[in-house]
Formats: sequence, structure tokens, C-alpha cells
Amino acid sequence: MSETTPKSAVFWDKLARRYAARPISNVEAYEQTLDRVRHYLSTDASVLELGCGTGSTALLLANHVGQYRASDISGEMIAIANEKLAQSDQANLEFVKADLYAESLDEQAPYDALLAFNVIHLFEDTPDALKRINGLIKPDGLLISKTVCLSGLYGLLRIPIFFMQLFGKAPPVRFISAKRLARMMREAGFEIVEEGNFAKVKMAHFVVARKVR
Repeated sequence: MSETTPKSAVFWDKLARRYAARPISNVEAYEQTLDRVRHYLSTDASVLELGCGTGSTALLLANHVGQYRASDISGEMIAIANEKLAQSDQANLEFVKADLYAESLDEQAPYDALLAFNVIHLFEDTPDALKRINGLIKPDGLLISKTVCLSGLYGLLRIPIFFMQLFGKAPPVRFISAKRLARMMREAGFEIVEEGNFAKVKMAHFVVARKVR
């Protein structure tokens, strides 16, 4: 759940323990997302998750694939994730501290699927980030994402978010629409396979995109 700058890493490090203690805000939407993600995964797939946070989603999905690597820029988030992993029996799951451009993510690339939940809107340069993501995925592999699309009516949040950022209460955020996100994905070499919203969370846009070039 973090972007690629040291400043953002500090923000998420400070938030990590509180973040881990928060309940899921919309359980219905979360379960629907997991269900759709599992639909596209196979038991022999190699998976990379970006912005894995404290690892809750990775722990729920790892037993549906062959190998699962989950990364986050926050060392504190990864520490909590590893605490959870130590209490589980997931032998095919690994948590690593790394940003999107870290060379360590290339070690097991290319991946069959790359998962990016609530993270794409946090990257400084979205088009470049999508190109980098494309390079980590196998031909015909999948990018499965859920992105906060703060545009339209949600654009009114710019001012309160700006002041929250001033006081260190919010990370840098890119205000992009679902339509623009799909366009940037196509420009980065993907075709859209599925997109939509779950439950009543209209700003959290789910997209499955296949690498075509």
C-alpha cells in the first residue's frame, strides 16, 4: 500500500501497527474481490503482489497458487506480515521489502500474475509504473488490480486530502479516473479483460488486464 519514495516509506512505517489493527472497512467488497482474483489464478502460477501491506491478502491467496511473492516499501509492514507468516503453514509465500523498481523483484520474474491492490494511485508516475509492471509479467500474463480512482465527485476530496498530507496524515495520491486508468494500461501494453466495482465502493475500481506486448 505504498509508493516508491523514501518519504512514503516513512509514512507507512509510522502507520503500520495502527493499520494492522484496523478492521476491513467493507467485508462484502473485499470478499468479492478475493473471489474474482482466485478465478484468474492457477495452482501452478507464480505471483507477485505489490504494496502487500501487512500481508493479510497474500495469506488468503497464497494457497491457491504455486509461488507467491509479496512486496511493500515499508519495512514495518513487512515485519508485521512476517509475524503473521510465522504463525501460518504457508511454505510458498515470501514477504520482501522492495519498491516497484527494486532489482530484487526481477529475480523471480517474469510472473504469471501481478497483483496490485490499492497501490497504483500512489505511484508518482503512473504510466512509467505500468510499463515497469508490464516488464515483470510473462507474455499473456495478468495484472490484477484494485485502484482508488479519485476523480469526478471524488475530486472534491482534493482539498481535505491536501491538508491531511500537510500534517502527515495522508500519503501522496494521484487523482485518476477509471477511464484514464484503463487507457494508461492499454498504452502500457495491456488489454482489459474485466473491470468494475464491487458492492457500493465506486471509487475502488477492479481491473484485470492481460499483457499483449
